[in-house]
Amino acid sequence: MLGLLATLTLLAIGAIGHAGLVVNSYNFLNSTGLRRVTIKRLEKGILLLGLAIPAAILALEFSSGGLAERWTDVGQWLTVTKIYCGIASIFCVVMAPFWLEARPRFAQARHREELGDRILWKNRDPQGELIRGRKFKRMGKLPRNEIAWTEANVKRLYFNQLPTDLYGLRIAHLSDIHLTGQMSHRYYHRAFEWIESKRPDLIVIAGDIVDYEHALQDMEPILGGLDAPLGKLYVLGNHDKRLADPLQVCERMNGLGWTDLGCQIYRAQRGKTSLKLLGNELPWFCRTARWHQESKMVEELPSEKEWCIGVSHSPDQWKWGVEMGCRLLLCGHTHGGQIRFPAIGPVVAPSRYGSRFASGVFERSNTLMHVSRGLSGVHPYRWGCPPEVSILELQPNQHS
Repeated sequence: MLGLLATLTLLAIGAIGHAGLVVNSYNFLNSTGLRRVTIKRLEKGILLLGLAIPAAILALEFSSGGLAERWTDVGQWLTVTKIYCGIASIFCVVMAPFWLEARPRFAQARHREELGDRILWKNRDPQGELIRGRKFKRMGKLPRNEIAWTEANVKRLYFNQLPTDLYGLRIAHLSDIHLTGQMSHRYYHRAFEWIESKRPDLIVIAGDIVDYEHALQDMEPILGGLDAPLGKLYVLGNHDKRLADPLQVCERMNGLGWTDLGCQIYRAQRGKTSLKLLGNELPWFCRTARWHQESKMVEELPSEKEWCIGVSHSPDQWKWGVEMGCRLLLCGHTHGGQIRFPAIGPVVAPSRYGSRFASGVFERSNTLMHVSRGLSGVHPYRWGCPPEVSILELQPNQHS
């Protein structure tokens, strides 16, 4: 009995460790700047190994005979199954504290955030007003699939030493627009009309605007109507790199009055306080190289008169945001994990940190980071993780 219990425990922990190895490899792979075709090939290899290794081990065990005796005999530890399970179990035990710490209930800076207005549009789209692509329509019929839902929310963010001029400043944070042709114009307009009704001072898109050449024609009717008094700005993301010439996105966005943060610093004035906005498109684009050093020259204005905001497609650039003196960093890319399990939360997210920064508000040093779940995507499924657009309202921390 003792041998059976020990073996079953080892198998259970080893299975968790094996799954963790697969998920960690997938997450890290998608945080790199490798070519998309390379990433997709490696993804298939990871998935194949994830399935093949357990299958091969089990086949070997069954073919050797005497399965029950060897699995329940504590003295027979040197089997292929037990050796691999031992390695996977060690990985599980070592990583478990980090996985636990990364859960949303522990990782997020909830004391810096207060949820204001919130609307959740739940729509299976029976009339086909929101989804126009066949693949998305088919998948949208699955129970509780939230690809046609949208959450629009106002989040009050509390900052230490916030300049008086910035009290109540409203920033519309969008990310992962993903113009693919799968979602209708009405889907986007529903969210954007709500944003306009909140009268934001700034509008920021944190990358992944267009996926395919044919969707370039959708940019003007979808994005052309948005406006804000202090400016509307964007950076590119990894999916914009799928186009043969990603600069087509920039040319069209610039023509619609958007400011390209991927190759310039943007400044706006509110009262006596200067807002300085920086962009980061790493690891997919290096367009920031020309001005990256300039952005470190914080002595250009007195620090108390300048407030810095960073925009990065990936939350992996949080260290950069801290080094640049950004008080607020706006990111996307992770889509909230696409699937959130009850109590556990997201598991898969394309980040070197895994699902730690999948979505929400986080704090490091003097920087708050807001990661959006994004408005759309190329994967036609979302469970427990509806698309999102946010108005971030800056407020002073009364307890600082």
